[in-house]
Amino acid sequence: METKSLNLFQKLSKISSEIKSAEKDLEISIGGAKYKAVSESVILNIVKPLEEKYGVYSYPTSRAIVDSNLVTTKDRNGTEKTQFFERIETVYRFVNIDNPSEVIDITSYGDGLDNGDKSVGKAMTYADKYALMKAYKIVTGDDPDKVGSEEGKKTVSETMKVSETVKKQAALFNVSLDKLAIYLKKKITDLTDADVLEAIEVKRKAAEKKNG
Repeated sequence: METKSLNLFQKLSKISSEIKSAEKDLEISIGGAKYKAVSESVILNIVKPLEEKYGVYSYPTSRAIVDSNLVTTKDRNGTEKTQFFERIETVYRFVNIDNPSEVIDITSYGDGLDNGDKSVGKAMTYADKYALMKAYKIVTGDDPDKVGSEEGKKTVSETMKVSETVKKQAALFNVSLDKLAIYLKKKITDLTDADVLEAIEVKRKAAEKKNG
């Protein structure tokens, strides 16, 4: 196939059409809750051969920390754990190798939570991974045909990633998870502890300022 004559939009479209889905290979634990996710390596192993095939190079062209904080959570036993939280904005660029003047930039955000020095790295990885996933419309959702009858009966509450401890904190601060999901443009079942805790912190600071 002759790919050099294709413009960048055509190349991205071709790559997107050849990618079917990505299997979730990670099990993440947050606040006692567990959920599955797809790793950066899985996405890169899918994308890199196709970018080479169609003459596209992609990379993060700029990054900016938009939030940096300390987050304290409790597990189901009530044990507190303080972690570093970072939210990073990344501008991810796609370049037509055969015509480098053709570029497309997309903005992606990534959150990182870690009790050591890896919060920034995690946020960068998350932002890069989702930039590629959204650019190429990579599907990671579970196949409904593979869901058993009992699993299919789970409620939204049972499938949420937000831990029960953080849900209770949200209720105390009148943080609506439904409204937060709409604001973050996420499904409510995709909200994380970090998302909710950040909203709680914003509301707490606003209350302090008002009463201040």
